[in-house]
Amino acid sequence: MKRVLSALGIGAGALLGRGGEASVYALDAERVARVHHLGTRRSAVDDRALLLAELGRSTTRVRFAIPTVLETTELEGHLVSIERRLAGRPLSDVLGESAGEPRAALVRAYLDAAARIGDLELVRPWYGDLCRSDAIRTGTWREYLERRAAHSLAVAGADFGGVVPGELAAALPDPIGAELVHLDCFPGNVLVEGGTVSAVIDFGTVSILGDRRLDPLTAAAYLASSITPPATATDRRIAREWLSDRGLDELFEPAQRWIAAFWSLAGDDPRLYDWCRSTLLAPIRRSEAR
Repeated sequence: MKRVLSALGIGAGALLGRGGEASVYALDAERVARVHHLGTRRSAVDDRALLLAELGRSTTRVRFAIPTVLETTELEGHLVSIERRLAGRPLSDVLGESAGEPRAALVRAYLDAAARIGDLELVRPWYGDLCRSDAIRTGTWREYLERRAAHSLAVAGADFGGVVPGELAAALPDPIGAELVHLDCFPGNVLVEGGTVSAVIDFGTVSILGDRRLDPLTAAAYLASSITPPATATDRRIAREWLSDRGLDELFEPAQRWIAAFWSLAGDDPRLYDWCRSTLLAPIRRSEAR
C-alpha cells in the first residue's frame, strides 16, 4: 500500500475511511482515491462506476450527493477509482458528538435520506442484485428475498439451520414495483454537514432493485449499538417513532430479520455476525422453550 500511496503523491495520513471493499484517501480538496482491496475484479469496479453514472442523472430528485467516478486506473496491482470528494463526515462519527434535540434531528434526517434513495431512477425488468458476481435476479420480489436469504444462510452454516428463508420472505409485503435499494444505508455510509445529510456513499455491491421501503427500515435496524457503536436505545426509539408516523413500524421486525439473514455470512465481522445471531436465533430459542 505504501507504493500505491507514493504513486498517488499522498501519505497514510490522508486516509478517510476503510471498508470491506476499499480504502479511501483524500487527494486534495476536490478528489479522493478509492483504493480497492487486492483481488477486486475489474468488472466489479466498472459495474459500480456505470451504476453511479446512471444514478447521477437523477440526483436532482434528492437532497444529497452521491459518489461520482472520474477515472479508474491500476497502481501496484490495486484498482484505484478517482472520485469527487463529498462534503460532510460520517453520521456514525457525528452522532457520538451530539445530544438532545440536535441528535434526534440527525436520526430523523438519516431516515429521511434513506427513504429518498428510491427516488434515484433505475429501471430494470427484474428484482435483484445490481453489481454482484453471484447476482440473483427474479420475476418476483419474494422469490428474490427467499433465494438471497437462503444463499447467505447456507454460507453462514449450521448455526442458522433453524431459520427458514421462505418464512422470512413471506413476512414482507410485495412492493408496487422494483426501485433502487441501497441496502447498506448504515450511519457509516451517510455523510452529514450542518445538521443535514450531505451525501450517501457506498452504492454498489449489495445494492438491489426491490422494495424501497427496505432502506428506511434497515436504516433503523442499523441503529443497533453492535452495528453503530454510538447508537443508543433513545436513537432506536426515535427511529421507531419515525417509522410509525409513516405506517412502516409493523414491517420493522420482518425487515430486521431478513437483513440479519442477508448479513449472516459476515463471519469476518464479529459485531455484525453476533447481531445477526441474536436477531435470528433468539426468537427461535424462545419458541423452542415454550
